[in-house]
Amino acid sequence: MSKAIYDVIVIGAGIEGSSSAYNLAKRGKKVLLLEQFPLPHSRGSSHGQSRITRYAYADEFYVRMMVDAFPMWAELERESGENFFV
Repeated sequence: MSKAIYDVIVIGAGIEGSSSAYNLAKRGKKVLLLEQFPLPHSRGSSHGQSRITRYAYADEFYVRMMVDAFPMWAELERESGENFFV
C-alpha cells in the first residue's frame, strides 16, 4: 500500500478552505481538501440561493476587496467552464 504525501491538508471545503486549496494547488502544492459533509450541503455559512454579490458597501475595504474579487471569479469561470453569476 502506498502512502499519499501532501504538502498541505486543508480541513473544510467551504469558501475559505476551497479558496485556500485552489490557490495552493495553483502554486504547485500537493493539496488534500477534506470536508465532513457530502457536497453540496446546507450546513455552511455561505450556502443557499439567496446570496448576493455587490460592490456597494459602507466600508471602503470591502469595496476594494470586491473590485479585486470579480476578475478572480471570472478566471475561475473560465477555468471551470461554469457560470457563477446568474
